[in-house]
Amino acid sequence: MKKAVQIGAGLVGSVIANDMSDEFEVTVVDLNEQALSALKAKNPKLKTAVCSAIDEVGLPSLIKDADIVTAGVPGKFGMKMMEIVIGSGKNLSDISFMPEDFDVLEGLAKEKGVTVVPDIGVAPGMSNFLMGRGAALLDEVAEARIYVGGIPHKPVPPFNYQITWSAADVIEEYTRPARYVKNFEPTVIEAMGDLNEKEFPQVGVLETFITDGLRSLMKNIKAKDMEERTMRWPGHVAQMRLLRDMGLFDEEKRTLGGHEVSPRDVACDLLFPMWKMSPESGDRDLTVMQVEVKGYKGSDYVTHTWNLCDKFDEKTMVNSMGRCTGFTCAIFARAIAQGLISERGVIAPEKLAGADKLYDFVMSSQARRGIIYTESCNVVKNVRQH
Repeated sequence: MKKAVQIGAGLVGSVIANDMSDEFEVTVVDLNEQALSALKAKNPKLKTAVCSAIDEVGLPSLIKDADIVTAGVPGKFGMKMMEIVIGSGKNLSDISFMPEDFDVLEGLAKEKGVTVVPDIGVAPGMSNFLMGRGAALLDEVAEARIYVGGIPHKPVPPFNYQITWSAADVIEEYTRPARYVKNFEPTVIEAMGDLNEKEFPQVGVLETFITDGLRSLMKNIKAKDMEERTMRWPGHVAQMRLLRDMGLFDEEKRTLGGHEVSPRDVACDLLFPMWKMSPESGDRDLTVMQVEVKGYKGSDYVTHTWNLCDKFDEKTMVNSMGRCTGFTCAIFARAIAQGLISERGVIAPEKLAGADKLYDFVMSSQARRGIIYTESCNVVKNVRQH
């Protein structure tokens, strides 16, 4: 049986490990012994090892026999972890959302003859792959948009919102200026900028705003206009703008109530208990995504659209965002292990989407796991004369 190593035993890491254990002998690596024990109690097939994701001695010895490595670690450790895995000559499918540019490891990956697919969750990840697919099917991309949101299955007052990841990461999305492409030029807008409302299949009307999620797409897809938008239930953004304008999302310490504190730390401590999703109490989440790529194919104007509306899994009690992210990472790990991705280097997902065989494998593997991307194509004939 082939061997796989999953680095990170968090919520998504456990989804990856369990999925991989169907076909691989899986070892899960984490510093948190409690998390490892909980994982093994649910799936006795899994092996576990206590080690840091950035241990330059321990990690290489744990992955030396692995046929494939998968990973989901906090962003701040992502780059170092990736460097250790590549340096050990191992292929990697990774969801760690690192702040650095993973392209700097391209040379090392080629030198070691390994394949690394980074940012391969749902968004970034499938969003990149589908946008790349749309671009590969066109001669010229006019507009490319990703709409994505992890939201409660119905608005939960007072914020109409709940989270399945850290409050600090959400607040970061609400404060970091967002980059997008307008008329072929990289452009920056303030966080939560350009708010509008749009109707989505199976969900209804959501508010959308530009966020800084394009990452490698800005380099790899040539589009006249391109943006990623985050979706929330209506009303949420106005509240977040108010909190931000009050200074509650500022990181610099200030004297508040006679104490020296970081307003953002206080905001996280106050918001997280209110936002925390509690499946035991009946809370459920949705992952909603729409990827739309428009442009020219010959003289025709073509629109390729993919829609996803995935729900919490009642059988496994795993939230939708965890499933959509973890399954994607595991599917791409299998694609690498099966030789469906033969390129060497650190390859952003959008660069892989032109290959029909890989595309069919990814989409059918998602569907088998109950994650359904519905695809549609609209053609307007003879829009421009040559």
